[in-house]
Amino acid sequence: MKELIPRCIRILHIARKPTNRELDEIMKIAGAGMLLVGVVGIIMFMVFSVI
Repeated sequence: MKELIPRCIRILHIARKPTNRELDEIMKIAGAGMLLVGVVGIIMFMVFSVI
């Protein structure tokens, strides 16, 4: 535990706030991933409801 706290503090010092452009890209990629998972889920539901 004594070793964990300094490591966490070091990471917080290195980390920086993302720019608006980076944030937009992250939101687009995450949204596309959620959409893909949803579409796959709906297709699986339809396939298994027919069987």
